[in-house]
Amino acid sequence: MDGGQQWSTYGVDRRIALTRRWDELVEEVRQLGRDQQVPHLADFLLPPSAASLTAAAREGAVVVLNLSEDRSDALLLVDDSVRSLPLALLTPVEVATRATAYLNCLRALEQAGWNLQRTMVPFSRGDRRRRVFARIAKARRSLSDARDAAEREIAGLTAWLWDAIAQPVLDDLGHRGPAVPGAPLPRLWWCPTGLLALLPLHAAGHHSGEEGDEYRTVLDRVVSSYTPTVRALIAARDRPRLPDAADRTDPPGMLFVAPEPDGLPSLPAHEADQDSLRSAFGHRLTSLRGEEATVEAVLAALSGHPRAHFSSHAAQRLDSPGDGGIALRNGVLTVHNLVEERFTGEFAFLSACQTAVGGTDLADEAITLAAALHFAGFRHVIGTLWSVQDSAASVITRDFYTADAPGTRVGGPGAGEASASGFDPADAARRLHRAVRGMRERDRSLARQRQERRGGTRSDHLRLTTWVPFIHIGP
Repeated sequence: MDGGQQWSTYGVDRRIALTRRWDELVEEVRQLGRDQQVPHLADFLLPPSAASLTAAAREGAVVVLNLSEDRSDALLLVDDSVRSLPLALLTPVEVATRATAYLNCLRALEQAGWNLQRTMVPFSRGDRRRRVFARIAKARRSLSDARDAAEREIAGLTAWLWDAIAQPVLDDLGHRGPAVPGAPLPRLWWCPTGLLALLPLHAAGHHSGEEGDEYRTVLDRVVSSYTPTVRALIAARDRPRLPDAADRTDPPGMLFVAPEPDGLPSLPAHEADQDSLRSAFGHRLTSLRGEEATVEAVLAALSGHPRAHFSSHAAQRLDSPGDGGIALRNGVLTVHNLVEERFTGEFAFLSACQTAVGGTDLADEAITLAAALHFAGFRHVIGTLWSVQDSAASVITRDFYTADAPGTRVGGPGAGEASASGFDPADAARRLHRAVRGMRERDRSLARQRQERRGGTRSDHLRLTTWVPFIHIGP
């Protein structure tokens, strides 16, 4: 046997030996799980059983969306069955076309916003020359045009998502209209795959405000949440919870992070956000602002705070999502930073831009800032799908912490310390739903007033960019 054959035989033998060792190690992990009664280790790397899948749906249906050239389906997990629902209008080509147009219009909107902020710099420094005013006026017109284009694109996208996905799914699940007056809306978890993970399924619907469209929306039929995977949802539910705030003599507080990174525009909503949190948590609010909000300080503080609220600039890199992150005083808190840590957290609110956007090259990899915090140990996370208006984020924050949600024990605005003692992160999805729905109704009311004053058109109803970005991840 020559040398080449010897090395070839050695390579084959080594691969066989490594394969056997891998099987042995996997079995050791499973045996450890059985001995220690840890379910997610006992079935390590095994396909989930039907029983485990339906267990994920004990508090509401889970909808896993599969996108395929052959046939696209919604896998519906309910409390007693797993069934497949064909979605005839859902095709990879259609999703790719709509996702591309959607991302392009959001990118144009973001660029127009940044351009206006840059144009305002000379004015903020005292420059009052005519050309400065002319540039500002032009930048404002560009931003208005970009926002109108984004509103039209998102309105078309959410209507298509309703027709192709949401309505067939909700009808099959029996959610065919609004809830009985006084009864809470049912919960539902979306688990999208591929490019569908980039799209606002929770906002699917016809939002024109026209007669007959009132309840042709997801928002009016269910309270939506997202989960990166079914296993992630099961693991989050099975993890021991912290004691309820009402059962403790020292209710847990809240970490507030509001950096002012060099080179980025200031966020006027910082003060309003802090006021909302102080009203809810009082002396239990810990603030890291300005120079104190470094990467090292925030990571250390997250280890000691089960609840956190970020009011900051953030960005997601669609081509390399792991490098996206939250802009802090001395750098960026990236997805990579977060997934390397382990926290025992109950709740995180990321009032920042693009915290729930994944990558286009790795669309099936649920690598987002919000998902990273969820995987790192925070049970409930609120994030955003794209750059949000500072004023809109402030309103959502205020309404989230002060408005009662079904099942909560929180007082109304001004409840102060009583609010903190009653804040239960388990109500995060319903709190967000109520805050978002309230913003939508205010926008609709303003649109109707404009229409009555000056004979508005259908576009007067479109204000989706203010509330659609906010989503909830977790159980």
